[in-house]
Amino acid sequence: MTHAFEVDHVVLDIEGTTGATGFVVDKLYPYARERFGRLLAERAGEPDVRRAVGQIRRMLDEPDADAARIEQVLGAWLDEDRKATPLKTLQGIVWAEGFASGELVSHFYPDVVPRLREWHAAGVRLHVYSSGSAAAQRAWFGHSPEGDLRPLAGRFFDTENAGPKLAAASYGTIAAELKASPERMLFLSDRPGELDAARAAGWHTAGVRRPGEPYYESGVGDHPEVASFAQLEIGTGAGRGGGPGTEKLRRAGARLAAEAARFASLGWMRGTSGNLSVVLGRDPLRLAVTASGRDKGELTADDVVLVDDAGAAVGGPAGGRPSAEAGLHARVARLTGAGAVVHVHTVAAVAMGRRRPGGIVLRDLEMLKGVGLPAEGAAVRLPVIANSQDMRVLGDRLEEAREPRLPAVVVAGHGLYVWGADLLQARHHAEVVQWLLELELASGRE
Repeated sequence: MTHAFEVDHVVLDIEGTTGATGFVVDKLYPYARERFGRLLAERAGEPDVRRAVGQIRRMLDEPDADAARIEQVLGAWLDEDRKATPLKTLQGIVWAEGFASGELVSHFYPDVVPRLREWHAAGVRLHVYSSGSAAAQRAWFGHSPEGDLRPLAGRFFDTENAGPKLAAASYGTIAAELKASPERMLFLSDRPGELDAARAAGWHTAGVRRPGEPYYESGVGDHPEVASFAQLEIGTGAGRGGGPGTEKLRRAGARLAAEAARFASLGWMRGTSGNLSVVLGRDPLRLAVTASGRDKGELTADDVVLVDDAGAAVGGPAGGRPSAEAGLHARVARLTGAGAVVHVHTVAAVAMGRRRPGGIVLRDLEMLKGVGLPAEGAAVRLPVIANSQDMRVLGDRLEEAREPRLPAVVVAGHGLYVWGADLLQARHHAEVVQWLLELELASGRE
């Protein structure tokens, strides 16, 4: 389910929300533990280290605690996963050095960075609020697998400059620092207690509930719940009116344009061929579909049309018309529950459709895991259906031939249709199925 918010600021938690808690616990915690002793011995005079050590001594009520005692306490707090400010400060110092040296690279879930870039481009201001120190947050965003993401974030808040994350007053402090109205702010976190505190301060909230994360079983209470950032529609104009508004449609157009450019660069969308869609609403069904007759490598956010469950245009930029195949996109969305559909014209799909008109059997391939199938012990037939210029006829053929275990079908003499829960998953499915088709083509088997 997609949730839309009309806000000016989005504040992000890190662990369990934008990145895996397991990465922090299994990679970063041991990295810091091994280096605390040297940090305390060699850099005790530095202001941040000295301040953190003083805080630990006060918390212990041990004003004479030496470096060995401090290191022992830090280790115990790590074992407890204690959210102590001086621990986070010293961790941040160690991690920042590790990131700067290249020994560490942060972790982001694959659905996160594309959405952050999209929201930032739409004028939404992004910030971070984590129990990790602000220094650690900057290092985390500055050394991601996709490069330096710090330009996307305006401010970094921690338990020292904002306060405890379970206290509503902390969220009031952040709003005051940003000179923002609470009702124009959204907090994303996997912890229900933090979400409760943010809501008590007047903020919008959404719980990010990812399988395998420590708080997954706790749920998110009565807050809006998502499993992926792809289920969030955020913008300064999102959610106005009863259906997808202009702002929401343009943001969908921007995402579709980016995906189309990627596929065009691979040679899968030559000239104006191919089309993409993403579901914007289910009741009634509404899809944003790439406009017809446009070069897929040069689409803009305005090259998109809003269509209904029959593929007929119901909105979009003046002069835009949907692809003639929009009706098939809508049919796939209704039939499979997909959130996005990709149609590409690849040589491998057309060639294999001719070579094996009865379907393409795939078995015992590791790449099958990319579409949710086991790598061994299972065989699946990728359907091949005859082409038609009548989308109702083509839709009937697809529905009759569809293999429920595969999110794809080859249209003979035409190309490949692939779908997924969102655009990211649809892209991944397209890449996997295309690889499988290329392998079968290269094998030379009839």
